Amino acid sequence: MSARSSRDWTPAAAFGVGALFVLTFFFAGLRVTATGVEYQLFGVVDGLSALLILYVLLGTGALSWPRDAWGIAVLVYGAAATAQLVSLLLPPPGVLEWVVVGLLLYAAWNAGYAVHRTRVMLVLGLVSLALAALKYSVLPFVWVRTELPHTPIIDLRPLGEGLKGLVAAYVPSRPVTQALAFLAILCWVLAVWLQWPPAGEDDWLRRLPRHERDRLLFSLLKRGPEGRALGQEEVRALLDRPEDE
Repeated sequence: MSARSSRDWTPAAAFGVGALFVLTFFFAGLRVTATGVEYQLFGVVDGLSALLILYVLLGTGALSWPRDAWGIAVLVYGAAATAQLVSLLLPPPGVLEWVVVGLLLYAAWNAGYAVHRTRVMLVLGLVSLALAALKYSVLPFVWVRTELPHTPIIDLRPLGEGLKGLVAAYVPSRPVTQALAFLAILCWVLAVWLQWPPAGEDDWLRRLPRHERDRLLFSLLKRGPEGRALGQEEVRALLDRPEDE
C-alpha cells in the first residue's frame, strides 16, 4: 500500500465534491418504470462492497484521507455514493451476482499490492464498463432470446424460466433509467477527479510491480551495509540487472 495522501479542503471545494457525490447517490437510485418513478436504496452487499472499494482507493492514493471535518464529510458522502453506484452496476440477485462479487473480492485483494492509483482507476473503469454491458446488454439479449422448447410430452419452458431466475432475477430497464445511470457514473468520476490528492515524492517507487520490488529488496540485502544511501539511478540500475546475478 502506498503512503497516505491527503489534501487541504476549503468549504467551497468540499461543497462542490460533496454535491457531485450527492448527485451520484440521487441518480443511481432512480428507476423509471411503466407505472412511475421508483427509488431504490443500496443493500448490505452493496454497502460492504463499497467499503472495500473505498479501502483500496484510500490505500492507493486515489481518494484523500480526511484530515478535518470537511474531509470527513466528503468521505462519508463518497461512501454513500459508491454504495449506491455498486447497487446500480451489480447484476440482479442470483448466482451471477455471487460470481461477480467473488471476482471483485479477488481483484480488490490484488489491488492492495504495489499498484498506482491511475492503474486502479483504469481497472475500475474497465470493471464498470463490463458490469454495465453485462446488466444492460448481455442479460436482456439472453433472457429475451433463449427459452427451452415445448415438447408434446412435457413443457420445458417453466424449467427454463426457473433456471434463468436462478442465475439472475432480471428486470428490464427503460432507456431513461440507463441515461440516469450514466449521469450517476459521470458525477462519481468527476467527484473523484476533483478531490484527487497530490502524489507523494516516491511515487515512481510505488508504481513498481511487486516482483520488481522484491528483486530490489533482495539485491540490496546481498550488497550489505555500505554506510551510504543509494541514489535513484543506482536503484534503477539494480532493477535493470538480470535476475540470476
